[in-house]
Amino acid sequence: MRTTTKIWMLLAVLGMASQARAQGPVIAGVAPVIEDGVGYTYMRSTVPSQGNVSIMGVLVSGSADLNSHFGAKLEVGYSRSRDAFQTGRIADLLTYMGGPVFYAVRRPNFSIHVQALVGGARETGVNFESDGTLVRGYVNHLAWAGGVGFQYRISPALSLRPEVEYLRTSYFDSSVAIKGQVNLRTSMSLMYTFGRRE
Repeated sequence: MRTTTKIWMLLAVLGMASQARAQGPVIAGVAPVIEDGVGYTYMRSTVPSQGNVSIMGVLVSGSADLNSHFGAKLEVGYSRSRDAFQTGRIADLLTYMGGPVFYAVRRPNFSIHVQALVGGARETGVNFESDGTLVRGYVNHLAWAGGVGFQYRISPALSLRPEVEYLRTSYFDSSVAIKGQVNLRTSMSLMYTFGRRE
């Protein structure tokens, strides 16, 4: 009788072992691919009631790919002009935004993406009242951007990312009223990838 009990116990243990083996390996964890970058930016900014001013600067970004088609991005940019409208005054723009990224095309060495970012922008500079009086000041207001980009991988960790963005900010016009402002911003960033892309 003791032998029969031992056989039944052995069969039960073997049965549980086969069930455990059928479940397969346990995945330790899944993390998004993280990328950080820094780049040069050039922007043509339309000042209400005045015209266009060209400003250049730096763009810092960080992004996380949630899967092969969607990701999220944070972006901070700073651009300036030393002589806005030949006044000898500085005009600058600080933007801080974030939002979703959609990858329309993704290949091992390149990708094409579309992004929609929202946040804020602080702009300082000059404008002129209707009688020609110079007005200096700043506006810190809601901003948003929509753009497209292309990323080309030059090594497993490094890639180049040119982007074009339609950037909507705010500034004051000749009556010192806050108005919407149209900007076209282009950038070229060097990106560093943490982790490995499949």
